[in-house]
Amino acid sequence: MRIPTKFWFQFISVGVLIIALNSCGITYNDRSYEFQNEVYYRNFDKAASLIEDNEFLSKKRNHLLYLMEKGKVEHMSGNYKKSNQLFEEAYILIDDRITANAGQAVAAKLTNPMAAPYRGEDFEKVMIHYYMALNYFQLGMPNEALVEAKRINIKLQELNQKYKKNKNKYTEDAFAQILQGLLYEATGDINNAFIAYRNAEELYVNNNNSYYGVPLPYQLKKDLLRTSKQLGFTQEYNKYASQFNIPEKEFEKHPAEAVIFWENGLGPAKDQTQITVVDDAFVAVNDANNSIFIPIPPGTDLGITSIAIPKYVQRESYYKGARLKFNNKEENFELVEDFFPIAEQSLHDRMLREVIDIALRVGAKKATSASLGALAKEILGEDAKDLVKVGADIAGAATEKADTRNWQTLPATISYARVPLTENGNNTFIIEKYGKSTDRDTISIDYKKGLQLVSYFDVGKATTNYVEPKFKLKKDEAEQKTSIPTDSTSTRKIN
Repeated sequence: MRIPTKFWFQFISVGVLIIALNSCGITYNDRSYEFQNEVYYRNFDKAASLIEDNEFLSKKRNHLLYLMEKGKVEHMSGNYKKSNQLFEEAYILIDDRITANAGQAVAAKLTNPMAAPYRGEDFEKVMIHYYMALNYFQLGMPNEALVEAKRINIKLQELNQKYKKNKNKYTEDAFAQILQGLLYEATGDINNAFIAYRNAEELYVNNNNSYYGVPLPYQLKKDLLRTSKQLGFTQEYNKYASQFNIPEKEFEKHPAEAVIFWENGLGPAKDQTQITVVDDAFVAVNDANNSIFIPIPPGTDLGITSIAIPKYVQRESYYKGARLKFNNKEENFELVEDFFPIAEQSLHDRMLREVIDIALRVGAKKATSASLGALAKEILGEDAKDLVKVGADIAGAATEKADTRNWQTLPATISYARVPLTENGNNTFIIEKYGKSTDRDTISIDYKKGLQLVSYFDVGKATTNYVEPKFKLKKDEAEQKTSIPTDSTSTRKIN
C-alpha cells in the first residue's frame, strides 16, 4: 500500500521530535563537566569564563543555576564584590517566586521538568547567604556579613511555612548558628555570640549529639566555655566545664585569632532513579542506595505504573581530613557541614510533596499520545493512527527524565579550625591534607587584632570516583593536564 506523502511528513516529524527531545537524557552533570573540571584544577578564572559561555546555563529557565555557579566561582577567585552582585540577584529571583511562562509549562508537561525554570533546592537557597556573609566579611563589612548569616535559618523557616504538608525536616542549620556566633565575636558582641553557640549546641544535643552527619564539634564546646566565662555567666560556665571537661588553657582568649574554613571536595551531583507503583505506593526499584516509600492518596487515577525522579549521587572526596601545623603546634580541622545528608533529606521531603504531580504529568503525556493517534486515524486512517501513537509513546518514553539540575560547585564538606595569631611572630600555617596520599599547602595570614574568617578551597583531587558524564559535549581537557603530585607544597598569602 502506498503511504500518502502527508503521512510520511507527520511520521518524520514525530521522529525528529524523538531525536530532539532525547537530548534531554543528558544530565546537568554532563553539561557542567567542563567548568567543573577547571574548578577541580583550581583554574577559577577559566571556570568563570566557561560558565559564561555555557549554552545550557545561558537559557532563561536556568538563570538561577547560572547565578549560583558563577557566584561561587567568583567567590573562589576572590572577586567578592562581583560574587555578591550575582548572589544578590539570585536572592531577589528566589524571593520573586520563579514562575514558568505558558510555553515552558507546556514543554515541561510534554517533555520533562528540565524545560521549566530551575527553582533550586531549599538548602541551596540558604547557602547563597553563607557565601554572601563570607564575601561581606572579606570586603570589610562584618555587620552586613552578620545579616546574611542570620538569614540562613530565617529563610529555612520561611520556606517551610509555605508547605501545607510533608514539611521539611531540615529546618535549622547548626553551622549557620556557629557562623553567627563567630561573626558576633568578630563585631565584639560576645553576649549574642554566646547565644548563637548555645543554640547550635542545643541542635546537636537534641539530635543525639550529631546533626546531619556532623558530630558536636570540639571547637564549639571551647567557644561556649570561653564566651560564658568572658560574660561572667557562672552557672552556664560551670555546667559546660563539668559537661565537657576541657582544660582552661585550650579555650583561652587571644588578642588576634583566625578561623579557617576548609572546603573539601565537590558536593553531590544529581542523577535519576525509577520508582514503581507497588500496593498503592511508589517504591524504588533496582536501586539499593535509595530507600523510597511514597504513599499514593486513595482514589488517585495516575494512569501510569512508574516514573523517574531525581536522586543525589555522592562524590567521594580524595582527602579524608586535614590539620594545621604552626609554631610547633597542631590543630585538626573539624567537620561542621556535610552536604550529602542535607541534600538527600531536602530532596526526599520535596519528592513527598511533588511525586503525585510528577505522575500526573506523565499521565498527561500518555493522554497526549492517544490524542495524536486519534487525530492521525481521522486524517490518514487506521495504520497512520497506530504508527503516530507508537511514535508519540516512544517520544514520551525517551523524554521522561528527572530534573538533574543542582548547584554543583558547592563543596562536599566544610570543616574549620581556630588558631591564634602573633603580632611579631610567624603567622604561616601548613595545611596537611591526608587521604589516599598526603599533600601540603602553606598559607600566610596577616596579623590583625580581633577575629578573622578565612576560606581555603580544596577541590583539587576532589574525588577518586568522579561521576564521569554519560555524554561528552566537547573533548575533555583533563587528559592534557598534569595531576597534582603527592606531597606537593605550595604557598599562598591571605590578607
